[in-house]
Amino acid sequence: MGDILSYVYEFGGFTFAEKPFCEIDGLVFSHLSYFIFNDIIPAIGDNKPSIALCDVAQQMDWHHFISVKWELDKNRELFYKIAFSRRYRNTKADYLVEEVNTDEDVQFCAVTFMLGNGDIFISFRGTDDALIGWKEDFYMAYRTPVGAQIRSTEYVNQVAKLLARKKNLRFYLGGHSKGGNLAVYAAMTCDESIKHRIGKIYDMDGPGFRPDFMATLDYDGIKDKILKIVPDESFVGMLMEQKTDFELIKSKEIGVQQHICFSWCVEGDRFERAEVQVPKRKELYDRINNWIFALGIEQVGDFIESLFKLVEITEAKTLTDLKNVKGGERAKKLHSMMLEYAGMNDETKQIFWEISGFMIEVLARDQQERISRWKMIEKVRQRLEH
Repeated sequence: MGDILSYVYEFGGFTFAEKPFCEIDGLVFSHLSYFIFNDIIPAIGDNKPSIALCDVAQQMDWHHFISVKWELDKNRELFYKIAFSRRYRNTKADYLVEEVNTDEDVQFCAVTFMLGNGDIFISFRGTDDALIGWKEDFYMAYRTPVGAQIRSTEYVNQVAKLLARKKNLRFYLGGHSKGGNLAVYAAMTCDESIKHRIGKIYDMDGPGFRPDFMATLDYDGIKDKILKIVPDESFVGMLMEQKTDFELIKSKEIGVQQHICFSWCVEGDRFERAEVQVPKRKELYDRINNWIFALGIEQVGDFIESLFKLVEITEAKTLTDLKNVKGGERAKKLHSMMLEYAGMNDETKQIFWEISGFMIEVLARDQQERISRWKMIEKVRQRLEH
């Protein structure tokens, strides 16, 4: 059973001419936008030459190289193997945009890759360690379009205009997590002259859209180009997802940990498909979605604003900061948070506890599944040893 790393090791020796672009390549390029390329890849307004991935790797700061905090060793190995493989090393990168705007509650990052065969991959970053990005994700449940979605459309239109002199270009759009949502949104809302040049949209476990908002968009015009990948116990990819035209895949992990793409099972050059979603998971996620859609937009908005007022009291800017609040500071800030909570209206408090209940149920189910698996492994071990 392979993964994204084993795919790159197995097929990294083939050019795109020798082995055509496939769905795992879609994950590779979707994931690349998580890496930190500032001052290496030209920004969209720089008017500088694009840079090959093999040259990018030689300028990376390997102490601060990626915007997420999970699987650092695997991420380092993945980028190194990509950058020096025959398949990817001459891919040119350009038009980097990275924006974190706390005044407008926007976190947006995108980068463009030119594969050398006339194909272009526009990669949108998902939610990383910055809390501002998580706040924007919450906004998707009631305030759409959010800033990053608007920026994604502007970015695709701008890149297409910059590359207009190159004829017969085919565009791929993709991203993981929120990045997958941005790829789909940009494809639905970009200029009509660009839509017909989009070959494929790779939505890697991205959340969906509110049904009332989706009804205003041109989903039918692009739906046949979307490949949405969802692990069989997915939480993020099933949020606000009302459609069934996605591909279920297997993961080595359980529950929310399936969102990390290194856990996704790969067979050769494709993801290993799962037959059905885990029934109890599907039931839980359907309940969460139905509950979100049943709430009024004002109710959801009041809850999100109140929740992040609590978070802002900690003065944390990232999830890592939030985890590392020190003991003495934690007690003082907890008191301030309790005062803020006391000032919430009763309806917002009720929503707060209902969401907390859902999350506890998800995490408890994960823990039960882990315990069950370890018991099964222990039974097998005992039988083999006796």
